[in-house]
Amino acid sequence: YEEPVLTRVIVKSYEGEKVHGLYEGEGYACFEGGNTYKGMFSGGFMHGQGTYTWADGVKYEGTFVKNVQMFNGRYTWNDGSIYEGSIKDGVRHGFGFFRSGTRPVSYIGYWCKGKRHGKVS
Repeated sequence: YEEPVLTRVIVKSYEGEKVHGLYEGEGYACFEGGNTYKGMFSGGFMHGQGTYTWADGVKYEGTFVKNVQMFNGRYTWNDGSIYEGSIKDGVRHGFGFFRSGTRPVSYIGYWCKGKRHGKVS
């Protein structure tokens, strides 16, 4: 079995189980560019609970559905900012909490396609 070209190009290294050549179960992947993922895989996809860390240090901890951040999760940024709440298609969408790490700003409420949707507190 030979891995698909896309996988060989994007994933620099992978530690974990494979079934029929596809990533399956708990694993750790290091991607080209330095991003990493530690968590559950299914059918070759990041799928289930996991932590994705970008090379610049931004981190997402939560649910993935076929490589996309979904449902509930937590983003943390290097400046100490956090978002915790609903995620849809990789962006803040639904009810969530944001707190800035550099300014006295926080928001608890609804988000729509990554933008606040309501009053700021």
